[in-house]
Amino acid sequence: MGKNQIYGAFLALILTVCLSMPLEAAEAEKKILRFGAVNQKSTLDMQLNTYSRVMDISDAIVEPLFRIDEENKLVPVLVKEMPRVSEDGLTYSFSLKPGIKFHDGTALKASDVNYTFKRMFKPSTEAVASYVCEMIVGAQDMLEGTTESLKGFKIIDDLNFEITLDFPYSPFLNSIATAYAGIYPEKACETAGKDWGLTTYIGTGPFKVTKIDLDSGVFTERFADYHGEKQPLDGIEFLFVDDPNTRRMEYESGNIDILALDATMYPEYSKGPLAPEIGSYTPIGIIFINPNMKDEQLSDVRVREAISLAIDRRALAEDLMKGTAVEAKSFLLPGLIGYDDKVPAYRRDVVRAKKLLADAGYADGIEIESYIRNTAMNEMTGRILLAVQNQIKEAGVNITIVQVDPAAMSDIRSSGSVPIEVFDWYADFPDPDGFIYSMLYSSNAETLTSNYKSAKFDALLNDARVTTDQAKRAELYKKADHLATRVDFAAMPLFHERLYYLAKPYVKNFRMVYNDVYHFYGVDIDLAAKNKAR
Repeated sequence: MGKNQIYGAFLALILTVCLSMPLEAAEAEKKILRFGAVNQKSTLDMQLNTYSRVMDISDAIVEPLFRIDEENKLVPVLVKEMPRVSEDGLTYSFSLKPGIKFHDGTALKASDVNYTFKRMFKPSTEAVASYVCEMIVGAQDMLEGTTESLKGFKIIDDLNFEITLDFPYSPFLNSIATAYAGIYPEKACETAGKDWGLTTYIGTGPFKVTKIDLDSGVFTERFADYHGEKQPLDGIEFLFVDDPNTRRMEYESGNIDILALDATMYPEYSKGPLAPEIGSYTPIGIIFINPNMKDEQLSDVRVREAISLAIDRRALAEDLMKGTAVEAKSFLLPGLIGYDDKVPAYRRDVVRAKKLLADAGYADGIEIESYIRNTAMNEMTGRILLAVQNQIKEAGVNITIVQVDPAAMSDIRSSGSVPIEVFDWYADFPDPDGFIYSMLYSSNAETLTSNYKSAKFDALLNDARVTTDQAKRAELYKKADHLATRVDFAAMPLFHERLYYLAKPYVKNFRMVYNDVYHFYGVDIDLAAKNKAR
């Protein structure tokens, strides 16, 4: 056989072997993390939603100027270093890192940062979390539609810019480290229009979108031109599986690598073979009842107090949550300044609840509706609502649960039309301003359904925002919390939860941070261990 014949035969043999290899073997060489996610059927645009499960996805794609790491420390991401701050604490001078690219290949410029903040404040955007940056000079004017320019943002050149605030605000850098302040490319975002976050979503993050499917999931691959440390993963697949039992079975079958474990399943799993794969964390968050002050019945504080009295928080924490939660005594929680550890626990008193309803003119009880996303009835929110519905019925408060699709729910909530609902709220950043202000301050409460308006409460929070003395801030937040939850009953705290997740042993370096968001920066997959586990 001639040399060419031998060479040809060798190539043929190699080709035959390659073609006969299982497809899974070839794919196994790529480190693709599969995350089992609840489908919120929502845009990925974090200026338009507050869903933690959407934030999981967005955080891998779009980056803010800073991020808060696993030790709650502020880390520069798109800027070279911490900004220079003027002596009066109002003006911040930033310098972008040179050479940063968006996923479409365009360069990040100061004009993109300016565009992102302006977009947040445009009334036509209908941003739901503009409060995180509304202290920038001119933000309020933009929100009110009196101008289209952001006076407090000054572009020096392509890499340098300044931001000036209305008042000294100590958590400002934390506030712009949230997903709500992720930086968008102006040209791509404007071109996409209403499709931004639905079919097109571009950032500077370590992973770029390859496909968005609102039914099956969001698929990403590692961004080759990422400006930061090269990520170990080749991609992340955010697979939508709504039912917690189905997610669990997919995990056990090896089709999902990480998933949020329903807290009610923890006692069972903690004693089973998957116990070593359980991780847990306590986020800065709360589950509470959010009453709408515009509702005719709920506008009466006696009705709101009656509902609060009719709730058995201990039963919710110990029975429904199977001991994985702690009943709440206030809106704030341990770890945040302003938490009052001396306040007594809420105690159920159905007799007094009935008397309050009678005094308010509702001796025969009240009928009220609660709207909920139809996808949420299988989630913890749905089960909590059913449990509360059953508890308060004894006092004469009858809740009818109305299920609507996610898009309709967003519209109903943003219009302030949900009469009463179970709400979960997690800190935008580890400071009480990013927790109680963002939910209950009057202008924010309008878009988050409660419509709570209290000049005294707002004044307490306004004072806390401009005070740099931490002891004084703590006292102001303590008073504000007491007023909202024990005098006005504008929010009815239920419990603080401990959250759990399952992660395959071959998933490395996965850690949770202060809020209920899954971060995948630095996560790796041990392929040898994964293949061995099959």
